[in-house]
Amino acid sequence: REAPQESTNDAEPMPGSRRRTPELLLGLLLVVAGALGGVFLLQRGEEVLTVVGTARELPRGTTLSPSDLVALQIGNVPQLAAVSAADAGSLIGKRLAVDLPAGVPVPAYVMTTQRPLAESQALIPVALERGAVPSGLGPGDMVRVTISFPNRGVDAPLPEVLAELVEVHDIQTGDEFDDEVRVTVRAPADMAVDLARAERIQLMKVSGRQ
Repeated sequence: REAPQESTNDAEPMPGSRRRTPELLLGLLLVVAGALGGVFLLQRGEEVLTVVGTARELPRGTTLSPSDLVALQIGNVPQLAAVSAADAGSLIGKRLAVDLPAGVPVPAYVMTTQRPLAESQALIPVALERGAVPSGLGPGDMVRVTISFPNRGVDAPLPEVLAELVEVHDIQTGDEFDDEVRVTVRAPADMAVDLARAERIQLMKVSGRQ
């Protein structure tokens, strides 16, 4: 009599379960990949900015015109590091205070409305009495400078009007109790010697602005 054979059905996996397991894993991977892809695209969309850039190499002192500028797409940067393309018009007519290579963003802080100093020019600060400063004087005004030596008595030389016409670069006034006005002028560098030796300096405003 033959011994009864043991059933092996419990040990063999069902064909259907072998097919469903990889299908479930593949579906899960696709869902995860889709979610990660959506996050990646969202992050890229948040980082891309259109800003003002240089169309070519621009040296210091360049007065910007529309042909000097192009639109650049860059990643997220600090606000002061670039100017939005929508604000490009605010840069036209301003001067660069530094050299910029081609194809880089133009930060607002490298712009100035002041002309660069010529090789022989300097910014010379002088302290004046209020009465020696014309009313309404401001940056950009042109002045003539008179120097005198009232403390020398009868031996004092006559007041001298300096030959060069100079531009007011900056002017600062104190409070009502301060009788001193501090004016910085853009002038030939050697004028500093004349201003330093003067006992009194007076400004005379002339027509025209730089």
